Amino acid sequence: MSEVSLDEVVVGEHYVLTPDGKIYYPEEFTGGDEGFRALLAKEALGERRSYKRSPHIDIMKRLKLAEVEPLSDAGHLTYLPKGALVTDLLMDYSLSVVRRIGGIPVKTSIMYDLNIPAIKEHANLFGQRMYKVKPFKREFVLRYAACFGQFALLRRHYLTHRDLPLRIFELADSYRYEQRGEVTGLARPRRFYMPDLHILTAGLEEAMAEFKNIFKLIIDEGQKFGWTYYNLYNVVEDFMMERFDFLVELVRMEGKPALIYVVESGKYYWVINIEFHYIDSQGRPLETATVQIDIGNSRRFGIRYHDVDGSVKYPVILHTAIHGSVERFLYEFLEEAAKMQNSGKKPMLPVWLSPTQVRIIPVSSAYLDYAYNILLMIRDADIRVDIDDRDISLSKKVMYAEREWVPYIVVIGEKEVKSNRLTVRVRSMGGKAVEMTLDELIDRVRGELDGYPFRQLYYSERLSMRPEFI
Repeated sequence: MSEVSLDEVVVGEHYVLTPDGKIYYPEEFTGGDEGFRALLAKEALGERRSYKRSPHIDIMKRLKLAEVEPLSDAGHLTYLPKGALVTDLLMDYSLSVVRRIGGIPVKTSIMYDLNIPAIKEHANLFGQRMYKVKPFKREFVLRYAACFGQFALLRRHYLTHRDLPLRIFELADSYRYEQRGEVTGLARPRRFYMPDLHILTAGLEEAMAEFKNIFKLIIDEGQKFGWTYYNLYNVVEDFMMERFDFLVELVRMEGKPALIYVVESGKYYWVINIEFHYIDSQGRPLETATVQIDIGNSRRFGIRYHDVDGSVKYPVILHTAIHGSVERFLYEFLEEAAKMQNSGKKPMLPVWLSPTQVRIIPVSSAYLDYAYNILLMIRDADIRVDIDDRDISLSKKVMYAEREWVPYIVVIGEKEVKSNRLTVRVRSMGGKAVEMTLDELIDRVRGELDGYPFRQLYYSERLSMRPEFI
């Protein structure tokens, strides 16, 4: 491999940057693992790899999480009760992560006037990827992130240097008119929810410090769930030349090569924009999380702060979606489940994200009251639990619980009543039946829920009273 010097780098080209600070041409670079090679092929080498239909779409339907809305535009989904519960949990989790770093939640409008110069100029970056609304001869655009609303809010309020860094967060109902051939399941819908965080900083140096913190947080969040990100750094030429050591520091934090794309200075409002790519069960890279440094929009929207000497300055703004959109966040979990299935394991969601965490199955109606008392005690421990009280065979009840990927299936019969111990099928152990006390079951499940959000069931805890969506 021939190394490239920094002064040989040109606009409009991709390069590979390694943790030791060396630069290589993508077509000559022979390092990196399979995930990085997939990113390289997609973004830099122009290879068009063929992939099978994404399994997350079939999983999404099989688990009755979401379905395409036929009465709306393509790429608009309807979430069934289980899907509504799962997506709300993901939203709760995203909010909890942002709150830990001091993010302040707000809620703003989804529609903005395209006649306002700042809105029009920012919207032009998206071109035809916008939904437009034209009531009474006026032209509006549906937001594609939380930028418009948060920037409009910030320009109206008096800010000082003491307020910075200021972190504003919104779970934004967003709309992007993706090309019809690109619309696919949760990976690329046209209507989605964006956990959008903007951080106002006092200058580029503070912005870079915040950037490193967010960068590390995104990597840590991915590792927490068991996946590795492969990253594309979109960098303007001036920033790359002047802040090359900063880029090397980021790549060293990753501990693996990164792909660099050099952009003409002044073309966009940002100077660096990193796209974090997840590798799905087909080996396909898809952008999820992102973080960028914005040096243009504070002036465009008139966002100012008063410095310690009384002077008025424009902040540098970070844009970040730590988990990407909620839809792509869910996509990652479903694709991880597909990877489990490919390796011969029982696919499942994490217990905190599973719609039903414990299913109680009485062998017959004779044990229904005892089983329901068990349910009440589990429910009181803030665990999502339901009971299959239908008049069907035990084998069918177990089969339905398996189809729903219930992590813990508790069978109640004569043996369990007499021994006061439970027989529990544990999905993470391949469905192995384990005997344990009720307290042991509760402690085990609660241990897997620690640090994650909780919501009660969105439907009846009795399966006999639950509507079927067929």
